[in-house]
Amino acid sequence: MRPISVREERRRLAYRWLRKGVSKAEIARRLDVAYKTVWAWENRQRTQGPHSWREAPHPGGPRKLNEKQHKRLREILLEGALAHGYATDLWTLKRVAEVIEKEFGEEYTQSGVWHVLRDLGMSAQVPIPRALERDEAYIRHWKKVQWPKIQREARRTGATTLFLDESFVQSEPNVRRTWWIEGRRPEIQVRQGKRMKLSLISAVGVTGQLYFEVSKMNENFDGGGVMDFLRHLLKEVHGKIILLWDNGTIHRRKDVKAFPWEARKRLKTRRFPAYAPELNPDELVWSALNYQRLPNFCPKTEEEIREGVERELRWLQAHPDFVAGGIQHADIPLPG
Repeated sequence: MRPISVREERRRLAYRWLRKGVSKAEIARRLDVAYKTVWAWENRQRTQGPHSWREAPHPGGPRKLNEKQHKRLREILLEGALAHGYATDLWTLKRVAEVIEKEFGEEYTQSGVWHVLRDLGMSAQVPIPRALERDEAYIRHWKKVQWPKIQREARRTGATTLFLDESFVQSEPNVRRTWWIEGRRPEIQVRQGKRMKLSLISAVGVTGQLYFEVSKMNENFDGGGVMDFLRHLLKEVHGKIILLWDNGTIHRRKDVKAFPWEARKRLKTRRFPAYAPELNPDELVWSALNYQRLPNFCPKTEEEIREGVERELRWLQAHPDFVAGGIQHADIPLPG
């Protein structure tokens, strides 16, 4: 029997989890595939049977690359294009064909390369930006050593762990897809003149607690605004607080840095590694606000934008289970 490909293994796992009642959204997250892919797998399993996770045999010539070469090619691609002499870290079909010819002496058309990449379990995706200034070694150390230490401190002292971040919502919409009549592209009205902007600050807890404040129109939070929000947290949260935030300029101001010292009996602050927003669960709250609660949001007046933002933040605040489920996708382990 031929070996199981990466694609088949993913489909086999999905079939098993579907039979066990795991949700399609959770399967898509586990296997890093689109929701519609899991939906198609479910339909395939239902119509073609429990063993249809296997690829149907395709006619054609023998493979040019053997399993060992496939494995090596995958390793090369995961090293990135920069590591193999290209000016940008972008793998194109043409570049992959060049690498295959250079490394293994085999010529491939671009359509042939596409099939090779699919067999390797790869697909064309938009990369996540990563700052060049990131200290990857320190980020790994922080996740492995510092974060567990913070958790132990919180348990020992009975402190509430909160994650703080700032963001904004503006009148220019986060355009998302919508269903519409085929062949007629939908339109939304967008303000092209002076744009309205609301700055936001929030803190979220591991069980979905959400605290927030909204700025005046077109004003950013300054040091005084951050300290006012910290005072708000001390009033709302009983007992001690361990607050994690990033290394942003506003958090390094002298007055802001002095505030936790003045409130040291109840408040301690810890910093995330620089340029590592994926570690902060509060980033996912802003993502939920902008892309789930307010997609295609086109306010016409200052009153509309404020009412819309505050309404959706209050909805999130009233649904801690929704918030807690979302922040579990942060790149740090949180209690279930």
